[in-house]
Amino acid sequence: MILRHNPRFYKWVLCCSFFMLCLLIGFLVFNTYQYKDKNFQNIQKQKIEKSYGQYVMNDKLFPGGNKLFQQFLEPQLSSLYRTLANNPKALQQEQQQVLSSFLGELRRYQNMDMVFNEILAKHHLDTTLSYKLVFDRLDLLLPNGHDWKTFSLKDDGKINTEIAGNLKDINNNNKILQLSVSVASHVAYRFTYSLYVDYPDRMTRVLMDMLPVLCFSILCILLIITINYLTYQNWIDQRKETELKTEFLNHIRHEFNTPITTILICAETLKEQKAILNTAEIGSLGNVIERQADRLKTYFKQILESVSLPKQKPDLKQEDICSLTKEFLKDISLRHSGKIEVSYTPLSLSKKIWIDSSLYFSILDNLVNNALKFNQSASPKVSFYWEETQNELILNIEDNGVGIHQEELKHIFEKFYRSKSSGKKPGLGLGLYYVKTIIDLLDWDLKVESKIGKGSRFKLIIIIIQP
Repeated sequence: MILRHNPRFYKWVLCCSFFMLCLLIGFLVFNTYQYKDKNFQNIQKQKIEKSYGQYVMNDKLFPGGNKLFQQFLEPQLSSLYRTLANNPKALQQEQQQVLSSFLGELRRYQNMDMVFNEILAKHHLDTTLSYKLVFDRLDLLLPNGHDWKTFSLKDDGKINTEIAGNLKDINNNNKILQLSVSVASHVAYRFTYSLYVDYPDRMTRVLMDMLPVLCFSILCILLIITINYLTYQNWIDQRKETELKTEFLNHIRHEFNTPITTILICAETLKEQKAILNTAEIGSLGNVIERQADRLKTYFKQILESVSLPKQKPDLKQEDICSLTKEFLKDISLRHSGKIEVSYTPLSLSKKIWIDSSLYFSILDNLVNNALKFNQSASPKVSFYWEETQNELILNIEDNGVGIHQEELKHIFEKFYRSKSSGKKPGLGLGLYYVKTIIDLLDWDLKVESKIGKGSRFKLIIIIIQP
């Protein structure tokens, strides 16, 4: 019941459901990305790890690393060990000096670039891969023989310090391995380092790898948007149709009730006062009954035609459209004599087209009725004149009526629609709907232009096609 009468609530429900579904899809996509990122290029990682292990099987970090450890690190460990035992306060500064000096020598003599390029060439791997060799920590075995003292370089809050390579972004997902070089000499130590390998544009490659998932997700979101929009639009249309039907039923109840009540009153007057009524009064009441009966007849005709017309097949015959229009407008103007001035400018030459004359008459009649009904001018006028192109005849119907609001132009041909300018004027909102239905049956077109207070112009476009 709330949804039926509250479009904002209905829209809010659809938006919430759309948001939740998008959130779920986003969560799934994010988890897929994390999985892809974690397992990206696993085969290449395994090949690099295996080959690198072979290069350093009997060495440290890279070929020739043993010599660097023996020459630049191990001789300083005894001093570092004594400082640890005798002067712990000076340990921080000394370990920084020892490690900084040793890592500087590793960078100076490293040949890791050569090793890495050989690994790529050996396994025919992508040459755009980059690497970084990073120092993690140095551990010294304490005198008790069980515990270790850990040393690391802290540069701007970052524990790891690079040894070789130019890979910028390092993380657990592109870590190939972490090794500890352990030596049990006069001072037992462990030197731990890590090797990272990755593409500079890793994120782009991961996203391209999961492109099918992204496309499917986008497709799902678009599908959800479309379904939500169509659902909401359908609900709006149904609600609008229901309101129109309710409004129509209320209006038709009023429109039918007025003439019926009038007829009953006149009949009751004739019945009860026939003895005292003179001939003129009886004639006047008869005229009222006749007018109201004609009004009822018109309403019934409009309702029945609105139901049957869309299924009707036009009875096409070849007629001179110019003389036919002139004849019909003469009949219509006689019927509305003194109420509206109907003018007509014919074509210079006769034009024969295939047309259903009875349907064409209904178009002209309804348009004149419309021009008269919505006209507050002291001298109502409607003029008919032709335009001609190579394949089209255009009949312009221009009046000096009240005009139509721009926002209403797209609705005036809808069934049961009554514009704001209708006010309390009688009618069922079927006249222009009836005109548009006939035009569609004849495969013609109808356009309308209007200005408030200036009047309206309908353009009846007849496409000249031989059947």
